[in-house]
Amino acid sequence: MPDVTFMVRDLADAEESEKLERALTRLGFVDLVNVDSEKGLVAVSYEGGEAELERIEGAIEEAGHSAEPSPGADPDVD
Repeated sequence: MPDVTFMVRDLADAEESEKLERALTRLGFVDLVNVDSEKGLVAVSYEGGEAELERIEGAIEEAGHSAEPSPGADPDVD
């Protein structure tokens, strides 16, 4: 199961964090989401590969946030 961490710069408060977490957990292949709004980090454990990773990034954008993989994060490393 791949894990990836994103830097999300525009998480304003706990409500925004909860909204983003709900959006990601709705994806059937996502197993776990941890949003840290203070640090601007979103950690996601999911089943799949590159296509699923792109869908996660798309869900973050659809929730109104911009995200990029955290420096040093490699979604291909278990």
